[in-house]
Amino acid sequence: MSAKKSWDIAPRAKPAAARPAARSMRDIQSKPKPATAVPASTRNVTIARGAQAKKEKRTPLKKQRSKKRKFFIIALSVLLAVAIAGIFYVLWLPVFRMHEVHVTGAHAEEVKVITQRQLEGSHLFIVPRNSLFFIPEDDIRSAVLDAHPDIEALSISADGLTTLTLAVAGRAEAFLWCGESLELPSPFCYETNAEGLIFAVSEAQASTTPALKVYAPVEGVEGDTPLRSHVVYASRIPDALKFVKAMQQLKASVVSVVIRGDEADLYTTANTRITYVLGQEQEAAITAASIFPQLNLNNGSIEYVDLRFSGKGYFKRRESI
Repeated sequence: MSAKKSWDIAPRAKPAAARPAARSMRDIQSKPKPATAVPASTRNVTIARGAQAKKEKRTPLKKQRSKKRKFFIIALSVLLAVAIAGIFYVLWLPVFRMHEVHVTGAHAEEVKVITQRQLEGSHLFIVPRNSLFFIPEDDIRSAVLDAHPDIEALSISADGLTTLTLAVAGRAEAFLWCGESLELPSPFCYETNAEGLIFAVSEAQASTTPALKVYAPVEGVEGDTPLRSHVVYASRIPDALKFVKAMQQLKASVVSVVIRGDEADLYTTANTRITYVLGQEQEAAITAASIFPQLNLNNGSIEYVDLRFSGKGYFKRRESI
């Protein structure tokens, strides 16, 4: 071998037999132990036992809650029963029942008798009808208005604990309905309000100031009397009454009105006829204001005045007065 060359010779690996045969205790302890297989039957039995144990623990708590719930329901039912019994006891106490009836206004005695009848008995055999807390106002009002159509409104209120007070308001008469036409007059005239409702037999024949008489067909008649029926064109009656007042202000003494279809004839004390179309009161009044100053409608010299045409008025004089 030359002295100029050299080789690095790696040490040889030791044979396997020369390696340490045993590991340290640390390595042995850190090595996980293999899992031991548990049979399925054993696992199911364990789960079942655990569930049974939990159920046994919950059962006493569930029973306690159920007992509390039942006790609450029973106590609440008892309280409700006592409260209902107390309410009924109070309702039937004489101190809370209407024993007296006071009425002011039209038909006071008749209204009192009707009201007392409506306070008799009980509601469904449970609550007295004259109880302060369950006054049958609708029944009283309906019975009174059915018996007396000339009553327009009825106020009902409790005065104290045992007295019922009623205030009666009668209807206001606007004119008298005296028949369907001058050729078919009614034996009696009837009081009628501004809406055309016929509500009472009139006693105005003895009055020193005769009311306006209206002759017109009626609708809604029941039986042999026109009471509670309405004059036709009832919605136009208020405007027609205003037109009559306007004619009276023009010194035409109108005492009666005849409604024929959609037209109306006004008659003065001298039997002069003024004709116009219902619903055209304003135009007719303007025309009348322009021609009436030239005419005398109260001495019989004029037979009729026709105001049915807008902006034009026609009249006819009588040949002899």
